[in-house]
Amino acid sequence: MKLPSLRIGNFFKVQSFYEDDEHRTRRVTEISRNQVQVDGKWVKPDLLIPISITKQILLHSGFTQFSWITDSSVFECDHFKCTLDDNGVSLFCDNLKNLRPVKHLHELQNLYFDLTGEELQTNFNTIKSPSEKELA
Repeated sequence: MKLPSLRIGNFFKVQSFYEDDEHRTRRVTEISRNQVQVDGKWVKPDLLIPISITKQILLHSGFTQFSWITDSSVFECDHFKCTLDDNGVSLFCDNLKNLRPVKHLHELQNLYFDLTGEELQTNFNTIKSPSEKELA
């Protein structure tokens, strides 16, 4: 993970040396020149594991799924629409011009903030954590 692509508030999984603590979802709280603080601990950026965007994450981040489009997963929020597939999320506006595709939650958080000036609100208490297979 490269420090310039990180913002305070981004969510990641963090590699840990403790088995019971591995892959918990954590929020970046501070960024220094060569380390990132998560939950009061400073870690190197290469220990951060990006979180793949899932349907659950979109739904718990304020997106709603179009029920009338059955051949693809199309979601919308107040500001734009997106499609979700194996390659991640492709965002588009009402004029259907595609925005930059994103694959990980922190990228969606950053793009959402850049477009709206607001933080993407995600409630991880209600989201099932991805399995290690999904993280690979």
